[in-house]
Amino acid sequence: MDALKILKDLVAIPSINPMRPNSGEVAERAAIDYLEALLRREQVDCERQIVADGRENLIAVVHATTGRPAAGGLLLNSHIDTVPVANMAIAPFDPVLKDGRILGRGSCDAKASIATMLAALLAHAQRPERPRPVLFLATVDEEFSFAGSRRFIERQWPVSAAVVGEPTELANVIAHKGVVRWRMQVRGVSAHGATPELGRNAIYDGARVAVLLGQYASELSRRGGHPLLKHPTLNVGRVTGGQAVNMVPDRCEFEIDRRMLPGESAVEALKDCEEWLRKRLEGIDFSLEDPFLDDPPLETSSDSTIARSLQNAQRLVLGTASPCVGAHYGTDGSKLAAAGIETVVCGPGNIAQAHTKAEFVDVEQVTLAVKLYGRLIEDWGRS
Repeated sequence: MDALKILKDLVAIPSINPMRPNSGEVAERAAIDYLEALLRREQVDCERQIVADGRENLIAVVHATTGRPAAGGLLLNSHIDTVPVANMAIAPFDPVLKDGRILGRGSCDAKASIATMLAALLAHAQRPERPRPVLFLATVDEEFSFAGSRRFIERQWPVSAAVVGEPTELANVIAHKGVVRWRMQVRGVSAHGATPELGRNAIYDGARVAVLLGQYASELSRRGGHPLLKHPTLNVGRVTGGQAVNMVPDRCEFEIDRRMLPGESAVEALKDCEEWLRKRLEGIDFSLEDPFLDDPPLETSSDSTIARSLQNAQRLVLGTASPCVGAHYGTDGSKLAAAGIETVVCGPGNIAQAHTKAEFVDVEQVTLAVKLYGRLIEDWGRS
């Protein structure tokens, strides 16, 4: 099966994440329909797994040949949802091939991984001898809350290791940061805009909070780091407040994104931030809400079976093994690892192209990824 054709077909099918929980939108359904039809046409067993109303993971299984135990298999996973397309400089759903690149929303993040993993899986399904099962998982909602991977791990599957497809330029990512996101409320007292002295302006207090959050972020950058991931980070990504221009605002709200290193927890991150602020914000009425996203970090040993197997496949296909590296973004991989599945992240494309106005993936990366995944599957069956 031609991975480039699959990729073009997938880019042409919108699968935009609505970026809110329980939206009721059938965001990824058409793309999942396409993948299921392709797999069933090739006589590969597959099933849908309901994640939310109208949104379903797709799981395919290429079984071990008769008499082989259904355990110790390999999972190939990537996500089918994309970020929105507003203000793109190219036609987002027109998969143009130009200058050795496929352009379009999701071409890089992460439909190239879906297409190449699927092509490798279908080739493996034609082999007469398959010592171990190989699973393919297309998840929904990776771009917002990782609901797809969280649902997948609610069941037991015959796999011991996984490769998560993200644009790493086929490098071997064994660690990435986690993320916790929460809202912080600063409260004031409402009054008429003509008599501001009768109220307390929550936006003025919020400005003090914003400055101190910037100082706290700077302090985090100086804390002891991780050998692959360096230091934790904090970013204030959104601020809202006030009701009308002629009213003293009684509320200012911040949405905060904190990236965590392996070993950190969301509870510890929030507690540390709150304690740091309370020492410096006497007289300001504020509170931190419980997180609306708590996503763990990933850390897999460089000596793990999957990391070593991937490096061996890289040597055979690419001519050299990638060093084990880290990434600052999150993936479905940390949920798989939390379920006891040895997990690394590796896929075609450059993360610098993800979410951009002219997203693309190099055709050469697509071609190499099919060979790399194919080699890994073949070696995994013999290990």
